[in-house]
Amino acid sequence: MLTSPAVLRLMTTIVLAGIAAGAQAGALTVTPVTVTLDGQTRSVALTVSNEGDQARVIQTELVRWTQKAGADQYTPSHDILVNPPLATLQPGQTQVVRIGLGRKADNTQELTYRLYLTEVPPPGEHVKGLRVVLRLSVPIYVSPQAKPSASLEWQAARAPKGLLLTLLNEGNRHVRVDSFSVVDPVTGRALGGWRRVFALLAGQARPFSLALPAGWPGRQLKMTTETADGPAETMIEVPRPAI
Repeated sequence: MLTSPAVLRLMTTIVLAGIAAGAQAGALTVTPVTVTLDGQTRSVALTVSNEGDQARVIQTELVRWTQKAGADQYTPSHDILVNPPLATLQPGQTQVVRIGLGRKADNTQELTYRLYLTEVPPPGEHVKGLRVVLRLSVPIYVSPQAKPSASLEWQAARAPKGLLLTLLNEGNRHVRVDSFSVVDPVTGRALGGWRRVFALLAGQARPFSLALPAGWPGRQLKMTTETADGPAETMIEVPRPAI
């Protein structure tokens, strides 16, 4: 069994704050769902659509997206210009939100951000009961001036209840990991796996705890990692148990 201390954050999230009696939850969509900027492509237009039956007021918020010890961290940022910062969408209406790079791309490493589009109550609205609050999250990647590259590496260390597996991204851009599996290469026995999508940013590492069968004598593991760039297989050495 595999577990991770990192918090999984979906590319698009819906935050539920309850539902008003008799009210129908509206639906917001945004395209594209991921944005990449660089020295040549310094601006992109997002299209936000209100597919519900109520007017929606949308507020934008840009945050710098970093990772530490496998966990996502966010801080307010003004590196990306967003216009308009606030918009009202009537039912069936679309709104173009333009985003532009307000700083130079980093020389060596990809910069990462998230743009939140959050519903706020319209001015003067008074709603009895609870309602659904929608929030969309769009990742923004700013490619480095150097050639972008990704390089994943697995490491294993003994832990009190099994192994601590660590996935490292030694490249200068993010990698989207769709899943991975752990197999005993001698017996072919599946020892664990992960089936939830996450992004591993440049230069970052994410740990996973793997519980091993009692008395497992193996010295190697076969890791199969499915990423947006395709599958990759690697063998990793397992340290001997401490005596």
